[in-house]
Amino acid sequence: MIDVDGRTRLGAVLWVLVAQYFVLLFVVESRWEVPYSWLRNAISDLGAATCFQSAEVGRWVCSPWHVVSGVSWTLAGLCLAAGALLVRPLFPDVRTARAGLLLLVVTGLALAVVGLNPEDTRRALHIAGAVVAIPVGEVAMLLTGLALARTARWRLLGRIGAGGAIVAAVALALLVAQVGGPALFGMWERIAAFPVLLWAVVCGVALPARPAV
Repeated sequence: MIDVDGRTRLGAVLWVLVAQYFVLLFVVESRWEVPYSWLRNAISDLGAATCFQSAEVGRWVCSPWHVVSGVSWTLAGLCLAAGALLVRPLFPDVRTARAGLLLLVVTGLALAVVGLNPEDTRRALHIAGAVVAIPVGEVAMLLTGLALARTARWRLLGRIGAGGAIVAAVALALLVAQVGGPALFGMWERIAAFPVLLWAVVCGVALPARPAV
């Protein structure tokens, strides 16, 4: 087992801090007067800066604490990106790990773009960030999972990560294919987008205790 230095531990802590993303989703959702649906509503609706009638969900979108969402998503993205730069020593020194961590940097920066640009006021930048963050995050999760799966110590975790990435990719395909229509948009989006963030949190907690190298 190698000793984990301060920079590497900082990276792991940054990944664990991505968990605030999920906590604040519930906090912001709780401030809605119109019921918010995880099946229908887009994640981005929580960060909408104005109130508007959504054709996709057939109801008003109005998020009083939208600023909290924007800050949370931006922070999560920066923590993901910075953490990926620092936790390299926790992963095997193989191409899949190096490529996966690089893609996690890209994913984090794209998520920060999403947080800084609400869906209703700077839509083009918001969509661009989401279009990059979700599929790139899935590939990053797959590669880092495969890298860990090659080790005896973290074989099971790696397989779970790779499997989760595949599930997320299938959900993204169903989202793009509009399976279930608007009634299931929010569900597919969450299954596609959440796994990579959960993956970072789990790795940030688990790997420093027993690095894979």
